[in-house]
Amino acid sequence: SIDQAAHHQLARKAAIESSVLLKNEGQLLPLPTSANIAVIGAFAKQPRYQGAGSSQVTPTRLDSAFESMQTLISDPTTLRYAPGYEPTHSKPDSALIDEAVALARSADIAVVFAGLPGIYESEGFDRQHMLLPEQHDRLIEAICDANPNTVVVLANGAPVEMPWIARPGAVLESYLSGQAGGAAVADLLFGRANPCGKLAETFPLKPSDVLSDQWVPGS
Repeated sequence: SIDQAAHHQLARKAAIESSVLLKNEGQLLPLPTSANIAVIGAFAKQPRYQGAGSSQVTPTRLDSAFESMQTLISDPTTLRYAPGYEPTHSKPDSALIDEAVALARSADIAVVFAGLPGIYESEGFDRQHMLLPEQHDRLIEAICDANPNTVVVLANGAPVEMPWIARPGAVLESYLSGQAGGAAVADLLFGRANPCGKLAETFPLKPSDVLSDQWVPGS
């Protein structure tokens, strides 16, 4: 039989090794464990941790980044949460953004969890664009306006456009990090592990920056 605890530790190690630090200006990361931190984005509690279609598996256990972060800070009450979007479809919702902005303004640091919902990528269809959901882009920009010390953590299976890339102080690409991804992200944010992964693909600013884009048939 498989030792589930050992399996989970291996999954955590794999998630750490596949995460990539895309940006870290002013050494915003690692986060101090004594800071007042706003955790924003439904993926922090309801992780997008695996792909769709035949790649889906039943995890032996599933870590959330928010709960994992709580175990690493000096006072769990200094970690506060706002969903920012509905995680399944992420349709625009100004009220959720307003709630998140108010939380970010009252914090020392804001950590935004964003990315692609499962309906945006699967083995059964091609993506029509490389954008994040509008709600995610709007949320990130609004939080950066409210708090200059903003970290963005991305969960997605393939490259995405980041029109806001100049705004946050740090960006961590966690991809689809599996059942232990939440604990792995917490380790990376607080400096308990190094984000030592490397990109296996280019993240263009927009699809037209890819030289082959005009030659791909269809959309």
